[in-house]
Amino acid sequence: MYELKNHTEVVVQQALETYLRDNILSCTCKRCQADIMALALNRLPARYYVSSRGEIMTQCEAQGLPDQARVMADVVRAAQQVSTNPSHPLDNP
Repeated sequence: MYELKNHTEVVVQQALETYLRDNILSCTCKRCQADIMALALNRLPARYYVSSRGEIMTQCEAQGLPDQARVMADVVRAAQQVSTNPSHPLDNP
């Protein structure tokens, strides 16, 4: 059976991990990370695939610098938004 996957999700997760290594946010709990992912993914086009061939084609298409720059920009914007206004009290994630 084929499994439907969204390549954009993988790319956003990688961008978020990179961003969190180099930047300090008010909170980096799993909930805040999920909020950042959701905000960024809602701004980006989905890139679904169901086969190995589709995955390779999608990865090749996503290697362009404008796409990577856009992903990082949306992750940064989402991270700043969540850091400024987390969805939970900071003393109790």
